[in-house]
Amino acid sequence: MEDQTPQSLATLPSSDPYLQQVQASSGRQKYQLILNAANSAALVRSLPAQEVFLLVKELGALDAVELIGLASPEQVTLCVDMDCWDGDQLDAENALVWLHLLLIQDEEEFLRLIDDFDFELLVMMVKKQLTITGGLESLTDDDEDLLANRKRFDQVYECDYRNSDVAKLMDAFQDVLFRERQELYLRLMEAVRHEFDLALQEDVYQLRNGRLGDLGFVERFEARSLYDVIDPQRFDPQQHVKPQGIYTSQSTGGVAPGFLVTTVQPRDLLADVMAGGLNEDLAHELTFLLNRAMSADGVDYGEPNEVRQTMEDVYHYLNLALGFLAGTDAEKATELFHGVYLQHLFQLGYSLTASLRQRARTISQSVLGPYLDGPDAAVITALCQDKPRFFNGLMDETRADQRPFATMAEVTLVDEELQCIDMLQAVFGEQGLLPLGAPEDIDLDGCVPDQGSELTLSEIFLTALAQRIMGRDFAFRPLPIQELSQLHATLTRNDEAMAALRDETGRWLESQAPGTTPFVHYCLAIWESELCELEADDLVPEYVDGLVLRVE
Repeated sequence: MEDQTPQSLATLPSSDPYLQQVQASSGRQKYQLILNAANSAALVRSLPAQEVFLLVKELGALDAVELIGLASPEQVTLCVDMDCWDGDQLDAENALVWLHLLLIQDEEEFLRLIDDFDFELLVMMVKKQLTITGGLESLTDDDEDLLANRKRFDQVYECDYRNSDVAKLMDAFQDVLFRERQELYLRLMEAVRHEFDLALQEDVYQLRNGRLGDLGFVERFEARSLYDVIDPQRFDPQQHVKPQGIYTSQSTGGVAPGFLVTTVQPRDLLADVMAGGLNEDLAHELTFLLNRAMSADGVDYGEPNEVRQTMEDVYHYLNLALGFLAGTDAEKATELFHGVYLQHLFQLGYSLTASLRQRARTISQSVLGPYLDGPDAAVITALCQDKPRFFNGLMDETRADQRPFATMAEVTLVDEELQCIDMLQAVFGEQGLLPLGAPEDIDLDGCVPDQGSELTLSEIFLTALAQRIMGRDFAFRPLPIQELSQLHATLTRNDEAMAALRDETGRWLESQAPGTTPFVHYCLAIWESELCELEADDLVPEYVDGLVLRVE
């Protein structure tokens, strides 16, 4: 039987090679492929609405006029849903942009889009631009035909507009509708005039939420459950197995989204898992997860950079979860990716970093917190964010920036660093060798530095070690400036002096506070690179690091 589907409604199967090529491209290359196609309208209407919307935003609305003219009314409605709302309020300026984009189409395309555009949404968009001050009541029953003698829209309705620019655009908008769709025009304007603003906006907002809900977008409060912390050690993949095909059946139809694989490239273990591509169900599920994450993060759906950042976060958390469950076994990771709910893997990946954040906050609030040395303070600061981040200085001492966690190796590295910091409680805690109080309680009058808030753990430890080297008890007391030359001479008396001190101090402190050897090495490296490099004539407080000196 011959296909009776009108050309204007035709779409392409997901197996179409050219459609697949379009979905695998992005930006202007994608747009050019669409425009070069013989069946460009069918091509665009086969794409998920969100994919069309993101392409519009990548190109810029006024550079995507032809794309909008090729879209279906349902796709354009979804574009407005994603682009024109500020919370539960329809934004008048953004709504005007989309009315303009509709109006500048060929008249035939404009009418095709308007005929099946969501009517309540259209009412709200128009209502944001104008107020009707006079209408059909001005027509009398004596007229043989109420509208017969009225050749222009402004002979039926009198309107006040937000401003003169809005007036020009809305006059042109009304003119086309009045001439070509008079029944729709009258119905629209009567609804604009008589619908109660708050009730209409609430109804339109709920309908919009329903449409976006079909794509995985939900209210932010509900979406935040994505970040509910679970216990990684108790996560059993068998408890989170998903029925196959569930997300395809929940989707709104059409081909699976393709923008996922062009927006961000996965890395590490996840790259191996996704190397063979995504089947239709996984593509839908990953889109649902991305959209839920964007809802949770309050992301602007139409800002490509924000979408890209959220997609990176999704990939990172999935990769962490797979690394935690499968190690480096790509085959096992692939099985998990295909068999376990991706949302639950996301939660697992996030929870791995959230557990580090909890430990970091505990350290920050402990007696160690105010005194942490630069690198450790940077680690703690990076972890104590809503989305814990990795301090790059742990892998490259020349770096001082931070970024999202990407691999389980990074989680393990930070875990080990936190363990090292925790070990310092035995040195600086209440029952430690050098118990600390609050910075403001430390009297440093006549010292360099002269404020407790400027102290670090390494300075406190090295100052106590200097006291021990000078034959006194291991205790934190500022070293008199008069003894600095003697200390310097002791440390630099021969090439083996610092190595011997490192070994002896490491063994001694390890016996008192197990696990603190890395801290000893870090502290003595400061003396080795700073104090020991100075000439005897340069031993002035301003040039000396790793010591608290009493100068008065």
